[in-house]
Parts: sequence; structure tokens; C-alpha cells
Amino acid sequence: MAGNRESSSGTVAGENCTPRARGGRDGWRQMTSDGRHLVGVDVGGTKILALVVTGAGEVVARHKAATQSGAPMAEQIATAIDGALADAGLSVDDIAGIGVAMPGSVDSATGYLVTVPNLEVDDLRLVDTLRARYPVPVEVGNDVNLGTLAECWLGAGQNAHTVVGMFVGTGIGGGVVIDGRLRTGPEDLGGEIGHMVLMVDGPECGCGNLGCFEALASRTAMERDIRAAIEGGRESSVAHYAGDDERIKSGALADALDDGDEVVTEVMTRAAHYLAQGMLTIRHLLDPDMIILGGGVAEACGDFLLPKIEAEVRADRMKGSRDTMRVALSELADDAVALGAAALVDATITDRPVYEMGAARAAAVEEEAESVDYPAIDGVAFGSVTIGGESLEHDIHIRADGSVRKRKKKWARRDYGTSHVLGPRELKRALKGDPELLIIGVGFDRMVRLADEGAEMLRERGVRWKMLPTPNAARAWNEAEGPKALVLHVTC
Repeated sequence: MAGNRESSSGTVAGENCTPRARGGRDGWRQMTSDGRHLVGVDVGGTKILALVVTGAGEVVARHKAATQSGAPMAEQIATAIDGALADAGLSVDDIAGIGVAMPGSVDSATGYLVTVPNLEVDDLRLVDTLRARYPVPVEVGNDVNLGTLAECWLGAGQNAHTVVGMFVGTGIGGGVVIDGRLRTGPEDLGGEIGHMVLMVDGPECGCGNLGCFEALASRTAMERDIRAAIEGGRESSVAHYAGDDERIKSGALADALDDGDEVVTEVMTRAAHYLAQGMLTIRHLLDPDMIILGGGVAEACGDFLLPKIEAEVRADRMKGSRDTMRVALSELADDAVALGAAALVDATITDRPVYEMGAARAAAVEEEAESVDYPAIDGVAFGSVTIGGESLEHDIHIRADGSVRKRKKKWARRDYGTSHVLGPRELKRALKGDPELLIIGVGFDRMVRLADEGAEMLRERGVRWKMLPTPNAARAWNEAEGPKALVLHVTC
């Protein structure tokens, strides 16, 4: 989601903002309850993405354009907003407000930009230009903070009250949500987890301090250590995957890990250790319900990083009264920041915490589930399943929204050494859309089993499940009513 976001992640209009002297906010309250839409805009170094969303978070239109060097930034943002509205068939009269996410620091009292790294911005007060152009509330916040807010609204952090987002890309950005509200602090430095000092007098950080978290565990730090190893005479396949790029991108790291590259595996294992230690520091400071790991590195390499991080966090020798904090990968990918911008303006208008927005989303999902046209399974044979007349020669998931996906067995193989075990990592993806029932087809020879931690996750989420031989699972799927999902193993 925010994989190439820089580390200046601390500021959004949130807990510490004050009403601005332009009529105040009170006249704007509850405007989203009249059915109007919201606009969220994600401004990055390479692209600007604008979404039109309902108050329940349903995306009804999106407009993406390349960021233009030298062009007025407010005009580029306005063009994206107008394009999204046109794609949705709406006008500005149909929207309740506009949220804009920017990389860097934002003054929560004014909406003015403080610092904007790696992005050409001609006017740090561009919010005034946007407010003059659009007769609705316009709010501006930091991109990574808003990505965290979106995860609490629609993603991995739903139903959690205290959430910390940790997004690993060029730097390490973060966000803090407590009791459904962003916390930014009186200096708008809340959430700057990338600049926690983990190693006194350690490597120099881009901010100028020594030993910062992101100087140890960001993609930039990983690349530094990989290049140092190569320059020291060690061989690595990562250069092949990086090609002519000046940077070693997250995808190249993932490809090298899949190859079993010794240098990259060593560097990424050390980064996982630093990430876990950073999480323990956060745990001991805030005791959050959840830490969400996102960004380009997590999206590309999460299957490698997360088990190592979770194991180290669980081994924390400073025990609390119970072991409940969860570590999860982000779920919203490229839309997260723009959705968070929409959530920001909704929170400003209605003054409601994000979990109340989540309740609206849950009601909408339930209503949508009642009208889902789930695909029927025509038949199964050893090695294949037929859906809608199409024969698929691989295991499948059918999600709560009715979409059919190929089962990715690599998660089970990496976690358990076999594809015959279902664990939380795979189940999490199968359960997107929040079904009430999960049907598991365990194979013709009943080889598939549910890991203990997988069963615990299902219980925590309140999902009923049935484990049946594959032919029986297919029949049960066709007969089941209500929101449902399926994992189907088509061989042994």
C-alpha cells in the first residue's frame, strides 16, 4: 500500500486538531448520513489516485493519473478529483467532502504542508486552493497515517481499538489509532515510528539522527546491506532481478528469496529481527490490540517476514497478563491511502470514531451478501473442479463476494512444509468479505487438516466451519445459504 512512501509519516488532522476559523465544522456535521459520497485522493511521487466512495467504503469510481513534474500540484489534484467524479457520473453537489493524502508532514491545525520529501510541490498551502475551488469540507493528512486509518475502517484492523500501522518501504512510516481516532500529538509527530532509536549511535538515518528504526530495517537499509555484501565479494542473484534499476525494489527481493539467495535471505532475516524488536518496543509503550505490517516490502515479502516476526514477538520475555496482541499484514493494498483520506474527511464531518464507520460498512456488507450470486459447483473429479462450465485443474477459494480464486499453496508449504495444512495466513485471504460459514473440501483421501492456530482464528472471528471430503463439500457449498466461503482441495 505505502511501500515506497517515505518515512516522514507523522501528521494528519486528528486528535489534536482544532476547528479552523472559516465557519467551523459544526455546520458540516452528519452530512454523510444523507447518502452523499466522499472523495479520497492519494498523492504520490509517480501517480495521483482519486476514489469516489460511499459512506460505507464501497468504491464506485477511481481515476488515476501520472504525477507531472513542474505542474501546479493543486491543479493536478483537482483534475484527479474531477475525473473520478465524472467516472462516477456525479458532481460536487453529490459529495460530502474531500480528503487528500500527502507524503510528508501536515499541520493538523491548518492543513498546511510542513515537509514533502521526494515530491515537487509548488505551494505548501495548496489546501486553501482546493477549499476555494470546492464548496465542501477539504481535509489534508499524511499518507501513511491515513493508510492505518483505512485498515481500521475496512481492512486488517477492523474491530481493534488500539492499532499501530508499520509500513516498510523506502523508509518506515507509521500511524497510531486509539479508540477509533488518529493520534498525532501536539507537534504532529505521533506515529513517527521510523525514527525511534533502536541502536544508540547506530547507522545514520536520512533524518540525520543515528540508529533510527528505518536505518536498520527499511528497504533502503536492506539494499545498503545487500550492496555491501556484494561489494565485499559475495554473490547474489538480486542484481539479475533488479535489472537496470538504480534501486533494488521489493519485487526483486521477493524473487531472490524464492531462489534461496544466501545474501538476501541473511539480510532479510536480520531485518525481520529488527522489525520484531521495533514491534516489541511499541508493544511495551502502547500495548496495542494489533500491529499492522504494510508497505511494498511487506506486500512482496510478507510470507517470509511475518512468521519470523511473529515468533520473536511471541517469545517476548516480558509477559503481560495475557498474550493477545496480533501482528497482521495489511489488506487494502493500493487503495488504502485514498480510502484513508476519505475516512479522514468523514471523521472530520461527523466527529465519529472509525469503528462507527466500520459498523456502517458491516451493515452494507451484510446487505450485499444477501444479494451475492454465488457460483454453483457443477462437479468435481480427482484433480479438477467445474464451475460455470469451466474446468479448473487446481485447488480453489470462493470468497464471500462470490469471486473464485486459485489457491496459493506456497503459504502452507512455507509455514508447514506441506500444502495439506490450512493456517491463518491462507485462511485470512479465503475469508475476505467476512463470511459466516467456511466450507473446507479436505480432498478425496481427506488429507487436508486445519492447523490449531487456524481453528483459533476462525473462532476469534466467529466463523463456523465444516470440513468435508471434497465431493461432499461441493454439495454442501451449493446448498448453503447466507454469507459463505470455500476452500477446495481437488486431489488427495
